[in-house]
Amino acid sequence: MLIQARNSIAQQLMDKLRDVGFPFEARHFDGDYCIGLSVQDFAQAFHLGTLLGLGYGTVAHDKIGSQRILIFQDARVEAVAE
Repeated sequence: MLIQARNSIAQQLMDKLRDVGFPFEARHFDGDYCIGLSVQDFAQAFHLGTLLGLGYGTVAHDKIGSQRILIFQDARVEAVAE
């Protein structure tokens, strides 16, 4: 699924994640789709934080099975046709 930024925070975050080579996806949060990142553990999440820096809004944490997910709540996206 291709995703498109709906706001400047999402576009900036997508650009930065591409620069550092970190995969991302759309995740459902509070009735919208936001940028979500799967991380192996908290150490990887902290490392990612040092790569990204600040300015991407509120980040939520979720866990599905053994998978940990960071959801950037203010980085709104939408799915687009390929």
